[in-house]
Amino acid sequence: MAVRTRGKIIYIDFYCFLPDGRKMRCVESTGLSDTQRNMKIAEDKNKAIQYELKHGHFDYLHFFPQGSKARFFKRPVRDVVFSAWWDQWISEKSLRLNTEKGMNSAYEKYIGPYFGHYPISKISEHELLVFRKLLQERHNLKASSINHKIMKPLCSALLKAHTRQLIDNYPCSGIKRLEEDLVDIDPFTPEELTHLLQVLKEKKRFDDYDLIYVWSRTGLRPGEIYALKWSHIDYYNKKLMVRETRLPNGSEGPPKTPHSVRDVDLRPPVIEVLRRQEARTGLVDRYVFMTHASKPFSDAFMRKRFRHILRLAGLKYRPPKQMRHTFATLHIAAKENISWVSRMLGHASVETTLKRYNRFVPNLTHDDGSLFEKLMDELGEKGNNQVTISGK
Repeated sequence: MAVRTRGKIIYIDFYCFLPDGRKMRCVESTGLSDTQRNMKIAEDKNKAIQYELKHGHFDYLHFFPQGSKARFFKRPVRDVVFSAWWDQWISEKSLRLNTEKGMNSAYEKYIGPYFGHYPISKISEHELLVFRKLLQERHNLKASSINHKIMKPLCSALLKAHTRQLIDNYPCSGIKRLEEDLVDIDPFTPEELTHLLQVLKEKKRFDDYDLIYVWSRTGLRPGEIYALKWSHIDYYNKKLMVRETRLPNGSEGPPKTPHSVRDVDLRPPVIEVLRRQEARTGLVDRYVFMTHASKPFSDAFMRKRFRHILRLAGLKYRPPKQMRHTFATLHIAAKENISWVSRMLGHASVETTLKRYNRFVPNLTHDDGSLFEKLMDELGEKGNNQVTISGK
């Protein structure tokens, strides 16, 4: 048993027993080119194979699902119903709590009622397209919700079934994603935000004032500000630590993505507002912002409260999530470093930030050549002044 190279490709050479008891030599390609790093990967894989062979539970298809001897190990296709396969598939995945809840919610509401009773071998591309059209027309779901929350986990489950050779064909291979609408961004303008804060101050709604002020200066997602606790405020280092989020069902868990776990910079005015808020809720409970009944915010409560305070200020209604977009667009408008803005938002990359807020950037960067002309005019005036001075 050894790791070998043939034509610049790494192979693993070993002997194993076929299901009928015959001993056979296997020379299987790893698909890796002959580099030092890939050789280490192949050697580790070889050690895992040796371990399983030694202990009598070698699974050829696990290591080489498309290997040269796969036909000897192919298990009889069990035409399980999709509901049973979904339970098995979801139980094997290492998912974040919020992600697993979201997938199971999509299954219970949409996927299960349609495909749960289907044998997985009977789920075809045609059936998937009919199902997707039903989501659009009967349930009136957005393209982004269909793509990411329903079709993505459904197709992932079917892909794993195909990899396990429970189905011969992967039915999602020819299905393209639905074209998604632009991200719904309708932020407050600087004038609207200033007016809103002024009205809240005049009407002595100081708890709402502090909430809006902090939210507009930190760019948290709604669930993140609902779950914000005093233990997440670091006055000494001037940081707000995003470590939890609150879900619509009232439970709490880790933020949306690994990049969402972040430390948000706090400017002195924000710290001053937080200190004032601490005098209200610091001894009541662990949450920074709470209802008048001393309970943490829910999504439904905040929408109702947000609608009320916007009505007080005479502003058109926007959902609470627009506070996050307001932070992003106004800080970009103030010409803050885009990398810093992206980091504060918890985006995976600057490209994500630019893609999402691209339509707000041209107003800030003057992509019409005017800055160049302004620079040349300034240099021209400076040159004329220098000529005048030297002429004296």
